[in-house]
Amino acid sequence: MKKVRSKRNWPVVLAVTLGLAGCAVGPKFRSPEVTVPSAYIYDSVGTRGDTVVNLAWWRSFGDPTLTDLIEQALDSNRNLAVAASRIEQARLQLKMARTGFGPEFDLGRNTGASYEGANGEVIQKYEIQATVAWEIDLFGKLRHTAESAQAQMLATEQNYRSLMLSLAAEVATTYFNLLQYDMSLRIAQETYELRKASQDIIDSLVYYGMSSSVDLEQARSLTATAAAAIPQYERAKVQAETALCALLGRNPRFFDVDGTRLFTSVLVPAEVPVGLPASLLDRRPDIREAYYRVAAATAHVGVAVANRYPSVTLTGDGGLFSSTLKGLVHGNPFGWSAALSIAQPLFAWGKNKRAEEIAREENKQAILNYEQTVIAALGEVESALAGIATYHTQVNRYRELLQATRTTQMLTQELYRNGSNTYLDVLDAERELFSTQIGFSEVLAAQLAEYVSLYKALGGGW
Repeated sequence: MKKVRSKRNWPVVLAVTLGLAGCAVGPKFRSPEVTVPSAYIYDSVGTRGDTVVNLAWWRSFGDPTLTDLIEQALDSNRNLAVAASRIEQARLQLKMARTGFGPEFDLGRNTGASYEGANGEVIQKYEIQATVAWEIDLFGKLRHTAESAQAQMLATEQNYRSLMLSLAAEVATTYFNLLQYDMSLRIAQETYELRKASQDIIDSLVYYGMSSSVDLEQARSLTATAAAAIPQYERAKVQAETALCALLGRNPRFFDVDGTRLFTSVLVPAEVPVGLPASLLDRRPDIREAYYRVAAATAHVGVAVANRYPSVTLTGDGGLFSSTLKGLVHGNPFGWSAALSIAQPLFAWGKNKRAEEIAREENKQAILNYEQTVIAALGEVESALAGIATYHTQVNRYRELLQATRTTQMLTQELYRNGSNTYLDVLDAERELFSTQIGFSEVLAAQLAEYVSLYKALGGGW
């Protein structure tokens, strides 16, 4: 059976339809406006010049072990691998969204027979038919869909950068904590050995009647205090090692670290050129991610608005049609038809209107989230700058305090041997020295961690 050929001038229909396209509805994306200060409160700590993203900021600490650990984490961390996979997924979604701009083609073959007529005639049908369907983006629904997909892809890329930055910062902080626990453990072990030797000397003095049992019990108290601190730092060290392994994406194991690095080889940057607060808007990956989320939400509003307008679809088909198999290759079996259909949403109990209102609320939430992200970022930079300024002073004071307590402990021991003071004075000096040594190692680690916080807060260093 030959299909009747349409007399419609479909090229004219196509031209008119494309001429109407471009009347996109819905809001246009506008960059969210936020107010940022002209300078940081703590810009007096040595900030100068502008700053740029340093993708290997951890090298500025001058510790090869730290560099190796962070590079391992960036290469093997599973959460980071998942984020990278999400980027590829978003790219594929963008490509899929863009396919909606073009027509869809299908090819079909059909063979059949039907019983028709009063005389029981069997009519055969043979068809080889190609069809095309093309939704004309008259009101911008497809365009907004592609814009939303592109913004989502860009936001996903920024999320990956943010996760990478957070992972590197967490590895660095955990590593510095591990050094601090190792250093504190060394201090506790050395203090225990010294106090145990002192206890043995006093025990001998008591035996010969040259010292009192009170002095012996006080010596035992000092020894027990140092002994009790050893398992505390052993536990903390193992827990830090386990956490570090998780960040590296490997099974738990022990690390051969030397806590004395805190005092010798780990460098503290001399200057902090943080730049202007406004530069955070382009440098922080979480702010950029929130920015693109606003763009995606705005485009989604456009899709919701366009869904309330008519959809225009151009369809056409053509092929070979015959009542005999031989007729498909003889004569003139070709036929075609084209049509333009318009579907207008009529009544759906306010479904499309509610969808638009929901999309607008989501867009409002995205803008508020962007503003809050900027505020939080500025606060993190200020907090890190304040921390660096105060830790610098605190470390210098601890150095002076450590020197003073060591001198006091040595003089007190000497005076006790000469009989010029009691062992209670020795006890106080020993406790003060031990506390100062532990405190100094904690402050050194905290100072380095604060620099890591500033690197992270600035979006990747300076």
